[in-house]
Amino acid sequence: MLRIISLLFIVALLLVNCNRANQKSTTDYDQLYALWHDDQYRDSLMEKLKPSVENALQWGNTKEKRDKIDSLLSKLRWTRDSISFLGLSRKAIDFSKNALDDDLLANTYNNMGMYYHDKGILDSTYYYYVKAENIYKKLGDSLKVGEMEFFQARLLYEQGLIMESEVKVSNSLKILQKYPLSPTPFEANQLMGLCLAERGEYAKAKEYLLKGLELMLEDWGKNKKLDSTYLSYALAMVYNNLSALELLLEDYQKASLYAQEGLKYIHKKNPPLIFGFLNTNRVRAEFLMKYKAKNFKIEPYISVVEQAYVQAKKVGNSYFVYDLAMMIADMYSQVNNKEKALFWGKQAYLLALDKNLKVLKRDSLEFILSLEDFKDKEQVKEAIELNHVLAKEDNTTRNRFARIAYETEKVILENDQLKNTLSILLFSGILLITISGLVIYVIRLKMKNKEIKLINKQQQANEYIYQLVLEKSEVISSTQNRIAKDLHDGVVNNIFTIRFNLQKMKTEEIELQNDLIKELQSLEKNTRDITHLLYQENLLKNNTLISLISDLVSLQKNEWNTLFHFEFDKSMDIDRISTLDKVNIYFIIREAIHNVNKHSKATNCTIILKSEERGISIRIVDNGIGFDPKLKRSGIGLSSMKERVTSLKSKLVINSNVNAGTELFFKVE
Repeated sequence: MLRIISLLFIVALLLVNCNRANQKSTTDYDQLYALWHDDQYRDSLMEKLKPSVENALQWGNTKEKRDKIDSLLSKLRWTRDSISFLGLSRKAIDFSKNALDDDLLANTYNNMGMYYHDKGILDSTYYYYVKAENIYKKLGDSLKVGEMEFFQARLLYEQGLIMESEVKVSNSLKILQKYPLSPTPFEANQLMGLCLAERGEYAKAKEYLLKGLELMLEDWGKNKKLDSTYLSYALAMVYNNLSALELLLEDYQKASLYAQEGLKYIHKKNPPLIFGFLNTNRVRAEFLMKYKAKNFKIEPYISVVEQAYVQAKKVGNSYFVYDLAMMIADMYSQVNNKEKALFWGKQAYLLALDKNLKVLKRDSLEFILSLEDFKDKEQVKEAIELNHVLAKEDNTTRNRFARIAYETEKVILENDQLKNTLSILLFSGILLITISGLVIYVIRLKMKNKEIKLINKQQQANEYIYQLVLEKSEVISSTQNRIAKDLHDGVVNNIFTIRFNLQKMKTEEIELQNDLIKELQSLEKNTRDITHLLYQENLLKNNTLISLISDLVSLQKNEWNTLFHFEFDKSMDIDRISTLDKVNIYFIIREAIHNVNKHSKATNCTIILKSEERGISIRIVDNGIGFDPKLKRSGIGLSSMKERVTSLKSKLVINSNVNAGTELFFKVE
């Protein structure tokens, strides 16, 4: 019996009477603490609000008027004028839907839920709480969603649906973790503790109650989450719940200490019933510690509980009145005063009957039957116990099925949210990779352009240097060739003429003549060697013909981006060619490449040196636009090449057609 009464008392702790505080906050404190008001307060409030309500019913649909209606409904919900409240609520719903004002619509549904909660119409309360929560979800207001989950959990607890309440309050705590300044976790942790206590998990229940206490003590003196009046009320209530839990655990010493600690936080602005809660818990604990002692007097303990009973009746808190009547009945039953126990038990039953509180009516009736004298009293007890077992099994089964349904829906919702999150992450990842790729591409393109410009400048510089070298080489070559030619054509021929004439001369000094002829022959030979040496010094000093051609090919760059290739037969004997012939070969190839750069528009050009049975063949081939060799050309390039090929005792072969490329061919034996 003690367990049943104590659990009912815990339920009553959630439903208390208090004057409303005029404090604006994102959290509705009146709703959070499930405030009740007596009829006198309700009627006086209605008289005060009546002119404003009559005006509001005539207002047009503007943002300013909608805000005023919202504020008015949050006050009107505590009155007994259902006509005014519901009429203004319908107007608020119409206004919000026409103006697409989801904030007002959600707040209106929330006010309607609180109105029906205050009237005890709990199915309507739950309906409007769910409607409000759905709109808050649509708005993305997760703070309000977390609060609505808590209000639904509290309502389910009051209806005895413990498992559903536990699931809801757990979800509320999870959501509200993101809001460290919300006071709702103060109460949500307590509600979780009460749910666990109902299921007999007392140790776990105490952990949650202590967690709620810890959060409140952290805010004590700081008041970042609650002002001092509400916080003192909240602390008093959590100590009261801890005291009630220790009564269930039969640790009466702790129950008394918790109650006394809670009394320290009683604030002058707190409702009188809070003192009654804590004081009756303290008295109950002390009674249970002492009632078996000799010469025990019950009257002082009963007197304290009766005073609280009278105060609760004045306020009109039916749950607390019932609890106190059952507490007095149980105390009389403990000391075997059956008559008074039955009297107070019947008082509790009549109250439950009057308010149609079916669960409380059943519990009080069971208490009465357990004390009445029946012929077959054991069968009555058995019937009562069987009723409890069946009710417990039914409740457990219902709770289990409800949890399965809820968790299944929750898993589906979480999967959908996970899919949406993954889709967003995938899209964001692809977008980020694409943007990064474009940025990298642009950067690399700019770097490549800079590199190409640098290469072009370097190539232009190399080409300029190369041209200077070639010009210098040509000047040197021209000078050396002219000197060599002058030596060969002038000096050598003169020496030859002198020698020839000297041989024809008739003289008696034959020996002297022969000596002079030998000297002239030697001088002729030395002069020829000097001319050959001048040709060799021109290009081939410290270089080979192959390396010169390779360097020439590697330096080529033109506006057509022609790719130049140099192919040669490594087995050919290039050294058997004279220095002068090598020089001519080099300048022929250079002139051919120059023509390719200037005229061909070719993509490829290949220079090929190949060993032949007799000598070496040289071939320059491109895939450019070609030309008609029969047409007379104004340039001197081909003429220069032909002259050099002629000096090689060879013939320049030109194979070319318009748009069919060009091939130059000659041989050196």
